[in-house]
Amino acid sequence: MTALAIGPLNLLRRRPNPTSTDLRRDVGIWAGLFGIAHTVAGLRVHMHGELLRYFSVTSDGVGARTFVAANFLGLIAVILLIVLASISNDVALRRLGVARWKALQRVTYIVIFAIVLHGAMYQIIEKRRWPLALIFSLLVVAAAAMQWAGVRARKIRRGLTSSRP
Repeated sequence: MTALAIGPLNLLRRRPNPTSTDLRRDVGIWAGLFGIAHTVAGLRVHMHGELLRYFSVTSDGVGARTFVAANFLGLIAVILLIVLASISNDVALRRLGVARWKALQRVTYIVIFAIVLHGAMYQIIEKRRWPLALIFSLLVVAAAAMQWAGVRARKIRRGLTSSRP
């Protein structure tokens, strides 16, 4: 969520918001590494390393289907995280060009959507206590609010909308 806040914060503070910065890339890479580590740990903990059980419905219950759907969302997210981490460097930026590189980096929004759904489903599956669900929800709302504020600031900066509140 921190990586999603850096660009909007630059815009809100009326600072330059370049295509790529070392801080934003480093935060994104660390977030990706934590996501990959979460996946590795999760695959070893819940089903004792039996990978197929994560992705196949073995009963007719809604809980089983939710579990499988949550795991597929997590799998999609981690695959995309690996792709994003692999292009989060100056060499990839030069080879792909700014427009193509930025378009690929926008896959981050798909990753975040998958992570939020995955996390929400696991909150339900694991019957988490309400404080944990509340913290998760607040983080999601904060990231969405920052993105919205950044889009609004960019439009104002470009003169596409009035600057009135």
